[in-house]
Amino acid sequence: MRNLSQTILTAFLLSAGYGSMQEAVAQSPSAGKGAPSKNKIGSFTSVKPTGQTQTIVFPSETHTFQLLAKTGETLYTGTDEALGGNNDFTAYIGKNGSSKEGYLSINQETTPGGVSLLDLNYNESEKIWDVNAVRKVDFSPLVRTVRNCSGGITPWGTVITSEETTNSGDANGDGYQDVGWQVEIDPATGEIMDYDGDGKPDKLWAMGRMNHENIAVSEDGITCYQAEDGGSSGVFKFVADQPGKLNEGTLYVLKRDSETSTTGTWVPVPNKTQSDRNNTRSLAGSVGGTNWRNPEDIEFGPDGKMYFTSKGTGNIWRFKDEGATVSEIEAWVTRQQYEVNYHGGSQLEDWGTGIDNLTFDGEGNLWALQDGGRNNLWVIRPDHTNENPHLELFMTTPSGSESTGLTFSPDYKFGFISIQHPSRSNTQTVTDVAGNKVTFNESSTIVFARKEHLGKKGMKGNNASAMVPAKMISVYPNPFTSSSAIKLAVPEQAYINLEVYDMQGTMVESLYNGMLGEGEYTYDFTPSTPSGNKHYLVRLQVNGRVSSTHVIQKNK
Repeated sequence: MRNLSQTILTAFLLSAGYGSMQEAVAQSPSAGKGAPSKNKIGSFTSVKPTGQTQTIVFPSETHTFQLLAKTGETLYTGTDEALGGNNDFTAYIGKNGSSKEGYLSINQETTPGGVSLLDLNYNESEKIWDVNAVRKVDFSPLVRTVRNCSGGITPWGTVITSEETTNSGDANGDGYQDVGWQVEIDPATGEIMDYDGDGKPDKLWAMGRMNHENIAVSEDGITCYQAEDGGSSGVFKFVADQPGKLNEGTLYVLKRDSETSTTGTWVPVPNKTQSDRNNTRSLAGSVGGTNWRNPEDIEFGPDGKMYFTSKGTGNIWRFKDEGATVSEIEAWVTRQQYEVNYHGGSQLEDWGTGIDNLTFDGEGNLWALQDGGRNNLWVIRPDHTNENPHLELFMTTPSGSESTGLTFSPDYKFGFISIQHPSRSNTQTVTDVAGNKVTFNESSTIVFARKEHLGKKGMKGNNASAMVPAKMISVYPNPFTSSSAIKLAVPEQAYINLEVYDMQGTMVESLYNGMLGEGEYTYDFTPSTPSGNKHYLVRLQVNGRVSSTHVIQKNK
């Protein structure tokens, strides 16, 4: 008998199953032109498109993760109150621009909503993040907040949370509807900003009331961009009267010159009175704002263009802002079947619709988070075009969930992201780099990075012992003439994917794909070709870890 573990290949992907992560070779030859430099956070080989499993699927040979907060388990410091649900925008704000010490603002997209603030620092000796305190922002002076979706970070170090609903009501009688606004928060104090100096916090009324997805604030501290997910489905620009003060300014909505035009105009939207501000979504349509079919996140691109999503179509649009007008409007990424190259082969994957959040890293890669379809997290390389696509698949989220609110540390070594509303029936447990046993059955917030930057000394989280509770015991006979038996040992319930490939990377047969309980199992491999001198690769995936061995068929 031959023990298959003696010939484990490390160049295979994580694919289907209730697997957690993929082992992938950093900067593989298939990475191609436009890929980031080696050892950057965007340096990885795609996972195999598979759809959702019970845990996160991402390239764990090059990357790893740590759990920072979880709904129902993480407590606010000094209380017995647990963190709220539906973690969304996950904004890292460094103290004085630090990538090792800062605040993590987490939106709760619930009704009522909320924002939680983590005070955290990077422990350099252990290479993990320590959470020192967890606070809850008090919205009661402004009545309430609802469905805090995405948001933005200002150049001066505050965070803005975006309310994505326009529920009616003016409970405090101040003339403004209670929800449907942008809200600026000082992460150091947890206080909502007071703009008029009356000792009471204010929402950003002048930016308008709508179904806010996020906000992008320029380095000049004056120009801001917003998109409305529903209602007018408009793309907006706000120009503040003073740098760093977003409480007063002029509001515009983008009007495309025609349905196919590459140019457009910024049309003013009335926003000087309380009535104007309360009714932004209807006013934007009345002045001719273009309906982009549920635009979501809008972000500054490294090429000087603005990028935004159209959730309804799946497109990622971009344009160049010329001041009063815009030019070069184009659908940069469109719905189609894209080839995903992973270790062991390639596969077409439908881009689908539902692209939600966008984030650029330091190498110019655009990370696109999908809400819907197969809930993928894509990375679009800088040299991508519709004619010559260049995309990678970084993550598929656990069953029932989507990834939300990705932001990076200023040095782009760490990505902070939330896993929103996973299925409570998920039971698969994995071990993170801090030694935490993690089950993705409630909204969770994690940090991920390349293994060079994240990983507790002596901790073997994400390795074979932590992630593979099953193994191939033997394949016999090997070599064989007509049939060979592959024997597995499963010490605890796990999701198993057992496949056979030829040496060209084509799958010859799927021997098993599904859950197995504790025990030993044997599967027969009988090629359709009765004989011949051929080499095959038997590939076992268990909980995101892949092992494989060669098996040889000889002539009778």
